[in-house]
Amino acid sequence: MSNLNHYVRQLRPRTESYTPHVDRIQDLFINEASFSPKNFPSDVGNNKSFSGAGERTTYAPTNKSTYKYKSGFEIAKKTSLYSKTGKVITSLGTNDRVYFTIPATLHKSDEFGVRGRKTTLAPISLKGFDKSVDGYVSISAVIKPSGSSQGRVGAGSKTQDMVAQHVMEICRKKDLQFSNDYKIAKAGSTIPDLVMSIENKSVQFEIKGTSNRKSQVAFFDKSVKRSGRKPELLEEIANVYIDTLKTKDGSVKKLMSKGGFPSTFVGLIDFYNSIDSKIGLAGDEGVIKSGKLPSDFITDDTTIMTKMYKIILDHFEEGGDDYFVIHSRSDDSFEVYFLDRGDNILKMPSLPKFKRFELSTYGGASSGSTRVGLKIRL
Repeated sequence: MSNLNHYVRQLRPRTESYTPHVDRIQDLFINEASFSPKNFPSDVGNNKSFSGAGERTTYAPTNKSTYKYKSGFEIAKKTSLYSKTGKVITSLGTNDRVYFTIPATLHKSDEFGVRGRKTTLAPISLKGFDKSVDGYVSISAVIKPSGSSQGRVGAGSKTQDMVAQHVMEICRKKDLQFSNDYKIAKAGSTIPDLVMSIENKSVQFEIKGTSNRKSQVAFFDKSVKRSGRKPELLEEIANVYIDTLKTKDGSVKKLMSKGGFPSTFVGLIDFYNSIDSKIGLAGDEGVIKSGKLPSDFITDDTTIMTKMYKIILDHFEEGGDDYFVIHSRSDDSFEVYFLDRGDNILKMPSLPKFKRFELSTYGGASSGSTRVGLKIRL
């Protein structure tokens, strides 16, 4: 019987299939990170006929004045650039960058007579989103931005994504190589606000937003209470105040020494509490819930600000930051400053000297701690 089975297999061989799982996973990853009709506006051309058009974040341009993705998009896998007649104009690879143009219309491949697997095409330029159309490309071969899926939710994430796009536009204008893939911090995280790859180097950005650019910009906020370890940054700032500030009775340093106050942030607060009982940390007797810091901590003294400038730059350096970005929410404008650390790849101006320095309470008390905000006017 076994011999008979042997001959049956020879006449009708068993069909065996093999699924290359690594390739399949890679395809799934590319499809997940690639464009679909959901990322195109539904109200142009014949886009409404494409399933899901306009249902997700629209990365394709709808107007020139407010478009945020001027830096274009990378190619995920080898593909072709087609003409309206279905002719292959050129091949595009992973080192190429494309720009969807206005109007961002969608087209079925058989509309242009493109042979092979059916796909969805869109017009692109190889020079810029506001340039003339160079041809049509399969949208599934183009990588969509991935920053939002990795980072914060809400306004913070939006600001970080906008900064990333702004930096990409700077790179494009200065002919710097960059990647569309970037990382942003999750809410409450201590990792950098934004990390990008520029000229094959990791570049780190600290980002702060402001509703009124003419007022101070909140650089940091730290929480402090009497028990436990105090933030090192606050201790360094306190040392500058202790060494420099003066009251009507003399220098703060000599008066603190005479009164037996330790040369620490809490010691400095206690010294001022001996002058004004309303000064103190959250939970101190006779002090408001959020705590209250002395008005002497608001200064435009050049000696103090010179020392504070160095402390802040050192703090950025310890965190690995290369650039400091201010986002003005009123007009969605950006200021990018170099932090004098390493190579100034973007060739941006250094962080300006301080015009005003303020250390004050920042919102209400947090878990029994006083939130201290560092606000600076540039």
